[in-house]
Amino acid sequence: MGLDQLYLEALAVPAAVFKTVQHRPKIIFKQGKILTSAYIALFYEIPDHATAITVFRHSQNLFSLCLTHADLTYILGPILVTDITAHDPTSTEARTIYLPQVLSTYSITRDQCLKQILALSQILHLSVTAEAVTSAFEQALRSDQFNDKLILVNFNDEGAHVSYAYEKALKTAVELGKPSMVHDALVGLVNSGRIGILADGSNLRNIKNWGIISTSVTLRAAIHAGMDFDQAYSLNDHYVRTLETLTTYDDVMTGIETMIKDMAQRVHQLKSAHLSAPVRRAYQVIMNSPESTITVTQLANQLGLSPHYLSTLFTAEIGIPISRFKILVKINRAIEILHTTNLPLSEIAAILNFTDQAYLTREFKRFVGVSPNKARKNPHLTDDWHLYNFTSINIG
Repeated sequence: MGLDQLYLEALAVPAAVFKTVQHRPKIIFKQGKILTSAYIALFYEIPDHATAITVFRHSQNLFSLCLTHADLTYILGPILVTDITAHDPTSTEARTIYLPQVLSTYSITRDQCLKQILALSQILHLSVTAEAVTSAFEQALRSDQFNDKLILVNFNDEGAHVSYAYEKALKTAVELGKPSMVHDALVGLVNSGRIGILADGSNLRNIKNWGIISTSVTLRAAIHAGMDFDQAYSLNDHYVRTLETLTTYDDVMTGIETMIKDMAQRVHQLKSAHLSAPVRRAYQVIMNSPESTITVTQLANQLGLSPHYLSTLFTAEIGIPISRFKILVKINRAIEILHTTNLPLSEIAAILNFTDQAYLTREFKRFVGVSPNKARKNPHLTDDWHLYNFTSINIG
């Protein structure tokens, strides 16, 4: 590993390094939770790869930084720069809320960011000056690549419709016991329409009331998944009291997400309580990365087991082979994407690492009973579909 990659690891910031081969990017280094496909899309947004530094702005103070050196492109971010507030053309009634625990990035000042870029530039032997970095920030290009990690809350006197599909996705995240799904579902739910006016007075009161309703609705999903009634209602009281103590939009929105993730985590603990340590770990690896192409052998090597033993143990405890569980997790994620985005099937297949769109369609119809297009047009057709319908996991 070179000094450049060691430095990126030391920064602990989401990053990717690409080598251009025949005009196409080939990834040679990546860290953080951002999908490779998002970084590739950002790579293609760089207008001139002969320019040493390009800065992209994702929100008022969320940026990605791109350095180009010969055939290598370094993309750092997204990074929250705390003392920069770029002009945002959105309405004054709209507010972008950044949720750092999801992006797994960090907050730094403009001066710290400047020094880090200059240090990396020296490692790469790039002639980048402080003035050039400052100018790049001032001329930052707008990018929507990480919009799924931002929440744009629109307050409007008229109130609005909240998408059924997103609400279902949020409850599904809790039922599945998968905290990592909560953020995407919450973003979709908020962005699907304006938050209805639930009380007279300030917008802060309005968002708190919306949060109380959201946590109450999703707690029912936790009860459905096996949570004890008394525990659920005790949690509901705790969540409401916590929300009432918060005093800013950012804190309330982050608090709502934290509470729903807490529910999902508690359900996850219920579902994994009866699994052996190796199976629990394998289960978590697969659930947390639906797009992963990890093989049984690679998974077994990580756990220090033989592939045969892991496969036998997994099938005995989960009720289905690892290969089928992997497909079901992909299908579960495909349902979420179909209901919460307008991405074409070909792109969904690529994101989830299906060999092609036809394979995704075939497996989807095999396990769901309808085609992906039909499921997208009629969300209610997947109401009764549940990943755990195919397993023998003992809940609670």
